[in-house]
Amino acid sequence: MLVSHSSAVDNFGGGELTLLHLIDQWRALRPDTEFFVVARTPEGLMQPEFEKRGLEHRSLDFDSWVLPLVRERPIDVILTARMDSWAVTQIAEWIREFEPDLVVTNTIVSPWAALAARLVGVPHAWLVHEYGDLDHGLGFRTGRAETFQDIDILSDLVVANSEAVRDHIAQWIAPEKLTIAYPAIDLPRARELAAEASAPPSAASDALRTVMVGRLYPSKGQWRLLRAMALLKDEGVRVATTLVGRADAEDAAETAALIEELGIGEQVTLVDETRNPFAYVAAADVAVMASTCEAFGRVTVEYLALGKPVVAARSGANPELVSDGETGWLFDTDDIADLARVLRAAAEDREEVSRRGEAAARSVDERLAHAYPVEDLVVRLEQAAGAGPTPMPRLPHIMREWLEFPPVVERYMREMNDIRVAAHGSTTWRVGRLLTAPLRVASRTLKRR
Repeated sequence: MLVSHSSAVDNFGGGELTLLHLIDQWRALRPDTEFFVVARTPEGLMQPEFEKRGLEHRSLDFDSWVLPLVRERPIDVILTARMDSWAVTQIAEWIREFEPDLVVTNTIVSPWAALAARLVGVPHAWLVHEYGDLDHGLGFRTGRAETFQDIDILSDLVVANSEAVRDHIAQWIAPEKLTIAYPAIDLPRARELAAEASAPPSAASDALRTVMVGRLYPSKGQWRLLRAMALLKDEGVRVATTLVGRADAEDAAETAALIEELGIGEQVTLVDETRNPFAYVAAADVAVMASTCEAFGRVTVEYLALGKPVVAARSGANPELVSDGETGWLFDTDDIADLARVLRAAAEDREEVSRRGEAAARSVDERLAHAYPVEDLVVRLEQAAGAGPTPMPRLPHIMREWLEFPPVVERYMREMNDIRVAAHGSTTWRVGRLLTAPLRVASRTLKRR
């Protein structure tokens, strides 16, 4: 049983794509394996993909324990606890119905499948694709350390998607449980789409053409590239970029305002989300990965596979994917001038850009494609299933929320009572009572008759 944190309502994220590609490769390796998938409501792009693959699936409403804003209002805590406890109960029922050998939670967003697996006594594995706070700016309902400690307690196997993530969570996860598996990526398809697509409009031939693929969002770092381009413009170094990805209204407006402020409008092309971003990658000289802290970087590997040297921030998994001086350039994440430095170097030496691009494609085929393969992950997952669930040394921290639920309800009732008392003591309430007194008397009289 695989449990997805999302149904990809608006678009496919890395977590959803990784889950689908894992299923595809797992089935190719083990054709007899049966899959049952639970995905979070509302339903979106994932359900048609499940149908296309002939997968049995269910949808379920549940909340997150790693989320943008931690809920503090008593009514929010109450409603969330009711939904999440129901989710655990429902997943446990489906585990009993489907009788899986293994339950797998995809991403760190929600722990309910892990709790259900422990409740029924089925082995559980956790696929960790993110840091949570360092990359996406999310908050932990129970705290960062407590969250990863719970992941350890509730799992028989914990799979990090990069060495960087492995090193980060190793302080909380038992070493015998922890392994690495690079996400499954359909690189042949990316190369096929890049080859068949006609090149989109590009900048003047004397400009270094760069590309960034990904949602327009502060943590993705498009602003870093734009500011570095402005610095280089003042030096007379021409750099153009194509930013490919969706954006909500606020982020789109902020990006447009920054471009106007920097005076680089003629150097920037904005492209909405597209089914074939690889056409824009193919048309570029250099690809850029400027995220604050990328846990893995699917798009980074796609850049490299398409023969594009990558300019990447020296953070997260970038240093293990991009070899500085060989397949690209690394820059200090917090230093725009350093990013400008490496872009300048690329702009001034096109032969070196070509050399590193060729090395980039080789690095994927010769190294990255074999570094932490899905084949090894499937073996580890099968071993976890065969070994059975490990003993749980203590209750997880998330249980504390439910144990503290009665005081939350009591606080909510006090708040409601305070509101009622304040309302009844107000002038408006007293005047209203006086004005409606005849109606109340008439109503009582009619009832007696």
